[in-house]
Amino acid sequence: MKIWGLAIITFLFAAVQLSCEIAEEKVIIDTVEPEIATPDSIAYFDSVNAPLSFQLDTFFEKKFKATTFNGTVLFAERGRIIFEKSYGFADWKKKDSLTIESTFNLASVSKPFTAVAILQLVEQGKINLTDSVEKYIPNFPYTGIDIHQLLSHRSGLSKYDHFCDQPDSIWPDKHKSIHNKDVIDIMAAIIPQVAYSPNTHHYYSNTNYMLLAQIIENVSGVSYKDYLQTNIFDRCEMNNSVLYNRDNKDELIKPAKGYTGNYTECIDIYLNGAVGDKGIYSNVEDMLKFDEALYNETLLTEESLALAFTEHIDQKKNGQNYGYGFRITYDDVKGKIPFHTGWWKGFRTYFIRIPKKQQTIIVLSNIKRGPFFNVNDLVNLLP
Repeated sequence: MKIWGLAIITFLFAAVQLSCEIAEEKVIIDTVEPEIATPDSIAYFDSVNAPLSFQLDTFFEKKFKATTFNGTVLFAERGRIIFEKSYGFADWKKKDSLTIESTFNLASVSKPFTAVAILQLVEQGKINLTDSVEKYIPNFPYTGIDIHQLLSHRSGLSKYDHFCDQPDSIWPDKHKSIHNKDVIDIMAAIIPQVAYSPNTHHYYSNTNYMLLAQIIENVSGVSYKDYLQTNIFDRCEMNNSVLYNRDNKDELIKPAKGYTGNYTECIDIYLNGAVGDKGIYSNVEDMLKFDEALYNETLLTEESLALAFTEHIDQKKNGQNYGYGFRITYDDVKGKIPFHTGWWKGFRTYFIRIPKKQQTIIVLSNIKRGPFFNVNDLVNLLP
C-alpha cells in the first residue's frame, strides 16, 4: 500500500512539474513578437515622393515639348534622389537619346571645383588667401591682387576670353588650343587694361579662375587635371567626370554634344584649352556625389566650406552675392542658397544647394534655346 502511495505521489509530482514546464514554454512562445514585414525603403521613399516627382516631370516635360529644354535633371534631399530624368538627345543628328549617364560640359559650374581645390591647399598650409598672385605666377604683370580677390571676383582683371580673341594677332591660329600658360604669357606681353582697380568692385571674370587653376598646378606640382582627379573625383567616386582641355576628347565618358538655338552643333573652339573657369564634364549623379562630399567633409572642413559660402561682395540688385566659387542668394523659408550656373558653347548648367533642408538641384542642358531658368523658380519646385 505504501509503495502504491509513493508511486501516486511521484506521478502527481511529475505531472505537476511537466505542466509547469509546458505552461512556461507556452508563455515564452506567446511572448515572442511576430515578425513584421518592412517595406523596401527605396520603394517607400519613391511612393512618398510620387506626387512631387509627377510635378517635376510635368514641369520639365512642358519645357522639353516647347523646345526650350534638352537635358538631364536631378532633385535630391539628404542624398536621396527624389527625381531624375533625361529629356531629348545627346546627339541630335543621330537622334541618340540622353541618359542619366550622359556627361555635360559644366561650363562655369566648374568654378566650385576650382575653389574647393584652392581651399584644400589653404587647409594644408601651402597657400594663404592673402598671398599675392605673383608669388605663385612670377610673370603675372599686376600687383595688389591676391587669391581672395580671384576667388571672389574682386581682382578687376579683364576677361581672357575677350582679350585673347581679338584682335586676331593675339592668337593667330584659331585651330590651335590655347592653354592657361599661353594666356598668362599673353597677359605678361600685352598687359590688358583692368576693368577695375583691385578689391573695389565685383567684376565676374573667367580670368580669375583660369589663374587659380594655374596656381593649383604650380603649388601642387601636378597638372590641374591630375589634381582634380586625385583630390576630388577619386575621393567622391565621381567615375564619369573628366577635365576636358581639348587634348583628351577620347577620355570623355558618354559626352553630350552642345548645340545652338537652331540645333547647330557648337564648334570645339581653341578657348576650350584653357581650364579652371570651365572644362569639367560630369553627369547629374556624379554631381550629387560632389554635393554629398561637401556635406560630410570628405573634401573640406566645415570651416573652409563656411568661407566658400560667406558673402564677399556687396549685394547685387538681383539679391545675389558671391562667395568662393559659389553665388549666394536667400529664401525667406529655406535660408541661404549657395549655387552656381554656367553657360558655354551650347551648354547650360545649374548646381543649387539648400543646406537648411539638405536639398540639391542639378540641371544640365546641352542646347542654348529659350530663356535661362530662374534659380528661385527651380528652388520653389521643392516643398
